[in-house]
Amino acid sequence: MTVTVKKSHYVAWAGAFGLLSLIMLSVGLETAFHFLGSAIDGPFQLYNALRRIAAGQRGGIDFQFFHGIGIPYLHYLPFRILGGNLLGSELARQLVTIVLYPAILLLFFRVFTRDWLRTLVLSTLVMALSIGLRMTSMLVAVNSLLGVRSAFATLVPIAMVLPIRPRWRNLLTGVTLGGALVFGTEQGLAAIMAFGLVTVVTVWRSTQRRVAIVDAGVALAVAMATIVCTMVAIGGVTGMKGALRFNLRMVPMDQYWYFGAPPNIFLWSWKALPSFMASQPRIPISILVAIGLAVVQLRRLWREPDGEQGRRHAALAMLAAYGVISCASLLGIYVAVYVQPCLRAVLLIGALELDAILPGRDERLGRAPVLGVSRTLVGMVVGAFIVMTIMVTSVVTALITTIPHVLVDHVVRREGPAIGGFWPATLATGQQIIDARRGPNRTPPTLWSTYAGMLEANNGIFHPSTDYIIHALGEENRDRYLSDFRRVRPRLVQTVLPAYTQYEAWIEQTSWDLYADLVRDYKVIGSTPWSIFWERDSTPGQQFVPHWISTVKGATAEIPAVPQMPNQPNVVLMEVELTYRVHNPLRWLPVVGAMPRYLVRVGNALNRYAVTLDPYRTSMRFPVLSIRGRDPQLFFNTYSLLPGASFEVTGIRVMVVPVKQENGAWLDNLLAQQTQRPAE
Repeated sequence: MTVTVKKSHYVAWAGAFGLLSLIMLSVGLETAFHFLGSAIDGPFQLYNALRRIAAGQRGGIDFQFFHGIGIPYLHYLPFRILGGNLLGSELARQLVTIVLYPAILLLFFRVFTRDWLRTLVLSTLVMALSIGLRMTSMLVAVNSLLGVRSAFATLVPIAMVLPIRPRWRNLLTGVTLGGALVFGTEQGLAAIMAFGLVTVVTVWRSTQRRVAIVDAGVALAVAMATIVCTMVAIGGVTGMKGALRFNLRMVPMDQYWYFGAPPNIFLWSWKALPSFMASQPRIPISILVAIGLAVVQLRRLWREPDGEQGRRHAALAMLAAYGVISCASLLGIYVAVYVQPCLRAVLLIGALELDAILPGRDERLGRAPVLGVSRTLVGMVVGAFIVMTIMVTSVVTALITTIPHVLVDHVVRREGPAIGGFWPATLATGQQIIDARRGPNRTPPTLWSTYAGMLEANNGIFHPSTDYIIHALGEENRDRYLSDFRRVRPRLVQTVLPAYTQYEAWIEQTSWDLYADLVRDYKVIGSTPWSIFWERDSTPGQQFVPHWISTVKGATAEIPAVPQMPNQPNVVLMEVELTYRVHNPLRWLPVVGAMPRYLVRVGNALNRYAVTLDPYRTSMRFPVLSIRGRDPQLFFNTYSLLPGASFEVTGIRVMVVPVKQENGAWLDNLLAQQTQRPAE
């Protein structure tokens, strides 16, 4: 059947795709112009790095970036063009993510279909489904910039099928593979593993085995060169070594026991797998569909490994396999956001399959094309729009309110940004505390924040060590963080208000050595809606009082109670130090070898979350909120999907921690969070 394509068809489909892109753009710009960002994650993770780059600091040496050292450099130029301040950072953060997603759709379908009309139709379909499936972390910039981190990995299959000379195709494949690692560590590793799998099948089955080996070898060599050259350009040889060590060693070491521990949800047992899958069905469905697509594409590659069709099969098999492997992050924290790169891969391949099947099916059924393409495909796009509108009602709000507001108020009238939520009160209180303690030349006091952010930026200062305490990863970096703190002896310390987030209790448990210094040598002088300010006390506090010491045998321990006393608080803060030995015979396995969690659950006390033990140490201290007259109980458990892991506690030492009157507000807030009571 001959299909007549008119210019109006291009206009209609470009308009539909443009409208969806405009919706997401308006949402991102509105988020940037009306800042309500979290104090402890996404916005300042990037802004801190951009500020350091602007000050001449070097990635891999002066600072690290959790998800890939290249990410802040990718945002740096738009950041400077857009003002070089918080608004510039937020606009850059949103624009890069929002532009990348639709741009990759257009590029992907244009390369695979080599037809602009079909490209626009399929891009519109996938864009509508992405919005309807609430793939927010891919479409706009949220905490972890997942859309940016997974972008280069999605470019790899595009490079693999480009209709250009083999040497240039291999070069671009290698550049995208290397870029995937530089701009998204775990996504890059997944892409490289998927490429390796496809290469093995291709080499095994190809009649031109030598050519296949050379092509893959060149691509991998170029990938390595891209990684090395990019990182050397960023921080020199020292910076390259530092970034690789941080992202490829330190982060994976702590991915499970540290981040994948309470209060985060983790897959703790094979028996629990069905309930986990049932609780978030999107995860198993996406993975199973991706596995099915990978099997289909690998089978096609097995049967036809050579020529243009062989490259197409290899590229799509690589994309599907990447989608599956990228879900390895779920072994750390079981959260649906980690499946979104896999879901995009499924949508991309699924759209190509529909494009291959539906036109012939419609022709056999006598269905005339609509708007230049398959009538059934048009119906699916319409259905995707309907589902999107029903599932994400804010789409209508964006059309009616957000887009006109952004265009009229921010573009035409040039209204500036506004900072809302708790930020005005936060900045007013924080600045007052800073200003009251300036030096003779109006120099600000040394400030140590466990989450550095806007207050540091407004005063032109940098954190003396690592911007986020949770990014001081690995035994060496944690020791350095603590020694830096003790060396700098900051006058002011800003920590997170426990009631602001459940993660503050986790941080206090895993970084208790720092908090022990705070409780003893500092006093609380004020608070904001999300943080507490401590000032170094001219008079050091009381030393911790020995309470109990013992050897331990078995999987439990009972701590003798602190007796009740008149006119004394009913809650006693204890410091528990455990000595232990970890046994993990499969520790050598890459990726999954560090999976076991070694947890200490506290019973007959007020601790809400189990304490996670560092498997790379042999001792660890953590706080226990004890009640006078009750014997706190410790229960030792190992959770692992791998066999053979265990730990043995050999000794316990308990100290009673005196709490100054000024620090009672911190302890009360912690108690309120742990017991879920409103703070008084």
